[in-house]
Amino acid sequence: MAVTDGPEQLTPRALERRVRRWLLTAPFECFVPVAPGLEPLLLEELAGAGLVSDPAAARVEPGGVTLPLDLEGIMAANLGLRTASRVLLRLGTFPAASAAMLHDRARRLPWEVHLGFAGSYALRMSSRRSRLQAGDELARAVTGAIARRMGELGLRPRPEPDAELEFHVRLEHDRCTVSLNTSGEHLHRRGLRTRVGEAPARETLAAAVALLGLAEQPSPDVVVDPFCGSGAVLIEVGDALAGLAPGRARSFAFERAGWFRPGRWREVRRRLGVDPAGGVEGDVDAPAAPTSAAPTPHLLGIDADARVLAAARANLDAAGHAGVKLHAADSLAFDLGSLGARHGLIVSNLPYGVRLGDAAKAAALTRRSLDRLGRGATRWRFALLTSDAGRVAGHPDVRGARVTATVSGGLAVYVVTGSVGG
Repeated sequence: MAVTDGPEQLTPRALERRVRRWLLTAPFECFVPVAPGLEPLLLEELAGAGLVSDPAAARVEPGGVTLPLDLEGIMAANLGLRTASRVLLRLGTFPAASAAMLHDRARRLPWEVHLGFAGSYALRMSSRRSRLQAGDELARAVTGAIARRMGELGLRPRPEPDAELEFHVRLEHDRCTVSLNTSGEHLHRRGLRTRVGEAPARETLAAAVALLGLAEQPSPDVVVDPFCGSGAVLIEVGDALAGLAPGRARSFAFERAGWFRPGRWREVRRRLGVDPAGGVEGDVDAPAAPTSAAPTPHLLGIDADARVLAAARANLDAAGHAGVKLHAADSLAFDLGSLGARHGLIVSNLPYGVRLGDAAKAAALTRRSLDRLGRGATRWRFALLTSDAGRVAGHPDVRGARVTATVSGGLAVYVVTGSVGG
């Protein structure tokens, strides 16, 4: 929305007036990116969090979901979504077939509402099938527009690559979309897992494994990760079962925006069970309590590498999941039947053998693990992340296999769900 006030020296009171007028235009169009293939899962998350008031208003697109969010919705999406990469607030979309056209349209955006009195900002630019290509000309057009708009208000923010407030400028087919990255760092950076193994899954992908697993087995009594590594999947399972906000230990870029409202942020954190100091209400060192009346399931991680298991212990404790048990053992030798599971769930990031180790050995390990489970008396539901869906879905003892294809670090990967054994 273009601001039509005459030129003035922007003061805190004047900025407040402009922000209030902008807030009256809520809800705002937002785009929530997610790893390719996980868009339906993200939409389910958004709906479950109460962020999709009108299903017809949410639009699933390749790589994410576009939907309207108010200020509290933007804050809640950042704090509570498990699979989302970021939350982008759309400032405007307009034709931009030339640098002059881009400069003129961009200058009309209410940059001061978002930048406030910040001394710097970052630009992230891309261009696809447009006459203007990402480069110096595109950068000059946008920075010039910001400089003119803010200069009329007596402000001189500078473009700096590491600034806390980052704007995404995307051109496609000669149309420009400008967005504010309200998240800052990628949302997989939870601030909880400080020690990682050699080939860790991003937390957002681990969350997808957790959510798809819990959809397969909604009320597990035992959850096992037989290749737990540094504990990423177990943390996400524990968080999901306990209803813990994944962003509870980090900050977000919107806290530096000109429109930021601390009171509304405190209320969103309170509603999602996070105290104002940045922790979870109660003792974060205690095992997380589930939000339902169901008994707390037994969570167990297994790994043969004691060093990696020590990292998992530290990460789980830091995330508030000290009650998760860890066992140093070869997963093929561990007797899962001894756990007495009636509604068991197995979740894991299986060895790929792509970046580390040997692909043939990884395939053999997967096959032997499923062979062993298939011979057992216990029926296990599972959600397994793998680089080869056929290794799991094509196993003769696997039933009801469903495959969700996505990407991890440029590699094609798959979350396979189903059941085995029993």
